Amino acid sequence: MKYIFVSHGDLAKSMLGSAQMIVGEQDEAKAFGLYPTDDIGGLKDQVQQAIEEFGGGEDIICFTDLFSGSPFNAVVGLMGDYPIRHITGMNLPMVLEAFMSRMNEELTTEDISAKLLSQAPETFIDVNNYLQVNMEE
Repeated sequence: MKYIFVSHGDLAKSMLGSAQMIVGEQDEAKAFGLYPTDDIGGLKDQVQQAIEEFGGGEDIICFTDLFSGSPFNAVVGLMGDYPIRHITGMNLPMVLEAFMSRMNEELTTEDISAKLLSQAPETFIDVNNYLQVNMEE
């Protein structure tokens, strides 16, 4: 399983770096950012090159930061040419789960994507409510 992270600015690179601090160095993972002086075509070219380096196959999941943003659109523009999976709205718990899930070699990109999406609501916690409920118990 190979992962490509794409975002505005340094978010994707920082997300990958933070995840690696927790789960260790990860192979077959790349991160790209779109900066104010960049154009979407250049970002799309970088992602396409990474997809091709990874073999261009069905074992690639691309994570983007924001639905309908420029990084999202760059990846969507490649989905017709490559059988990649694409998940948007990435956050650190999702990225950590993705790295841990790929240790199970039987899981497909579809399996991992479904698992991440089913767990996504659990990555957001209203800490005030959590503390209040747990203090009452």
